[in-house]
Amino acid sequence: MKPKFVLAVVLLLGLAVTARSDRDDRDRDHHDQDCRESDHLDESRNTPVGLVGVIPIPGNPIASADIAWADPGTERYYFADRSNSGVDIVDAEDDVFVGRVSGFAGPLTSGGGTATTNGPGPNGVVVTPDRKLWAGDGNSLAGVADVDPNSANYLKLLKEVSTAIPACDDGVHHYCGRADELDYDPVHKIILIANNAPLALAAPHGPIDPYATFIDAKGLTATGHVSFPGAGGLEQPKWDREKQRFLITVPGNTDPKTGAVTLKPAIQVINPVSMKSEATYSIDCAAVAGTVSTSITGLAIGPFQHILVSACGFPIVLTLNSSTHTIHVISVSKQVGGGDEVWFNSGDDRFYVTGRLNNDTTQSQQLGVIDAETGNFLQNVPQTGLLALSTRGKNPAAFAENNHIFDIQQISSSTTAATDDSICAKFGFKATGCIAIFEHKEGR
Repeated sequence: MKPKFVLAVVLLLGLAVTARSDRDDRDRDHHDQDCRESDHLDESRNTPVGLVGVIPIPGNPIASADIAWADPGTERYYFADRSNSGVDIVDAEDDVFVGRVSGFAGPLTSGGGTATTNGPGPNGVVVTPDRKLWAGDGNSLAGVADVDPNSANYLKLLKEVSTAIPACDDGVHHYCGRADELDYDPVHKIILIANNAPLALAAPHGPIDPYATFIDAKGLTATGHVSFPGAGGLEQPKWDREKQRFLITVPGNTDPKTGAVTLKPAIQVINPVSMKSEATYSIDCAAVAGTVSTSITGLAIGPFQHILVSACGFPIVLTLNSSTHTIHVISVSKQVGGGDEVWFNSGDDRFYVTGRLNNDTTQSQQLGVIDAETGNFLQNVPQTGLLALSTRGKNPAAFAENNHIFDIQQISSSTTAATDDSICAKFGFKATGCIAIFEHKEGR
């Protein structure tokens, strides 16, 4: 039964949020791609995405949150809620909060050299087909929990696997930082998780190269690491089913004195068996987007190996040329900033991204919608007013069965009921944060 306060939100909206599964029967014949793209684009222009409601989350206000995941197997939406030291779970069909996996680090600091000053958590989130939730945590840990509602261990944190390496953790001093974003290789049953900002043990604790850890998802043990020399961080691993490899986004670097780019941002291809990087696809932000930037964050894989990557400040749709190890840019959408996490929704063939309007920091946050087949920018959906620019929607994830798009309405810790002009506040949930629900109203 739904909680009464959630029903009140739906009644306030004056509409019913329902799940639809008719999209499972769509024709996906890639041999007729040209015709499909033409029809698809016409349809896209006439079927906008719109806000349909919000989901309140119990506990502390959502002032620190990270990555989200919409899972078709459990029919749940999961997001890293550091403010409540857990991964929160929402029923993606009925749009209600149903539970929380607790026991994560919470909004802790980094760089202190102790187990409680070695990074926040949870961070990245993924759910495997056997209904196990994996999440990056503070103190270089990757937590695994049972999210099968029929299990006796439902919502229990089963184990935390260390991703620490000797260069930043000697067993007494802990400087490897948080274990961050991750993804799952279902063929070899391997988790790949990023340690984006480790610090060296030796004084003055300067940075060491970011690295990623391979974890045996069945044996629950770390089996190896791969380092990224000179990188300015490490972001989103993504399993590429066609390549049978992980792709991972690797931020570049600049000269601290001149600001000149010394290492371009890139997508690297990681072999899960050899545990080595096989190829690097660099992105020249000046040539591609007209910006001096080394940024790269989220990555999503759509049809025809079209990749949406948040890089150079914008969402960029591209493909990878495996013969030349170069990228082919399909589109750069400058109507919206690139944000952090991006998502491909197979239910409507859209990419989703969050960022400022026109990537302008004086403008409000938007949910950007991009056609995954053509790369065409389709729409911005405003997320906040201009008074509370620290209030923002972030890290979208879509449930393909009903084309509901969820994103986190994170508030500033200083937000009050009087200053909160977020989507949550518009529905009566002031200074709390919430999850916003958008819907692609296809066929209506």
